[in-house]
Amino acid sequence: MLNQLPQGLELIGSVGAGYDFVDAAAATENKQWVTNTPGVVDDATADATILLLLSTLRHQYEIEYALRNGLSTKSRIGRDPTDMTLGIVGMGGIGKAVAKRALALGMKIVYHNRRPIATADSASDTDVQYLKEVVYLPTLDELLQISDVVSIHVPLSPETHHLFGAEQFAKMKTGAYVLNTARGPVIDEEALVQALESGKLAGAGLDVFEHEPKVHPKLLSNMNVSLMPHLGAFTIETITKMEALAMENIDRYLASGSLLTPVNDIN
Repeated sequence: MLNQLPQGLELIGSVGAGYDFVDAAAATENKQWVTNTPGVVDDATADATILLLLSTLRHQYEIEYALRNGLSTKSRIGRDPTDMTLGIVGMGGIGKAVAKRALALGMKIVYHNRRPIATADSASDTDVQYLKEVVYLPTLDELLQISDVVSIHVPLSPETHHLFGAEQFAKMKTGAYVLNTARGPVIDEEALVQALESGKLAGAGLDVFEHEPKVHPKLLSNMNVSLMPHLGAFTIETITKMEALAMENIDRYLASGSLLTPVNDIN
């Protein structure tokens, strides 16, 4: 598509933090800048993650379905997040926002990242004071082995495609939960279904899917799975912020050739 666009196209302003649907490598070859809108989606996506966490632990969908259809609502007993260990995979802006919210629920936080984030001693008190209460784990395996809930917050790339598959689910605690508000193909969906059906995992909370908009039929039918249709950042406030940032990139580029949030470098 990029090669078919008229010559002279200089900038592709993507609305959203993820930009895996734009071929940034081809754009770079064509001397086309690509921008995204990171940061402004952090709070809404973190809120959606906590929504899925609580919905999954408390079987919210099944209970509401039963209530609306005159069925018994007494058959399902939920779980408390308090004192559970939450393992955050990818401690960027969204991961940090999830950690702050999860700490308020009384959860213990561990995380795995490409590198440790700044220490609490070197960070501002107002921004990352919570760092005193989170623990960095140098390998993903360590996180999987001790986490009661694993929450995924990594971008989609060749390195993260199917980052979670049968091997990773096998290393998790029996009865653990997995949350994904990042990108669907980070999880091997068939392996996830098998882990849920075998009882290895107690549940999952998903806002994204491997073959969107298609959802695996066994995820749709599984009452231990909470689902959202990739609407984690869809609030009026966040959409407004994303569109404003996309427009600001365009304005700056037209005025001075500078960009706020480029994802490639054509220089």
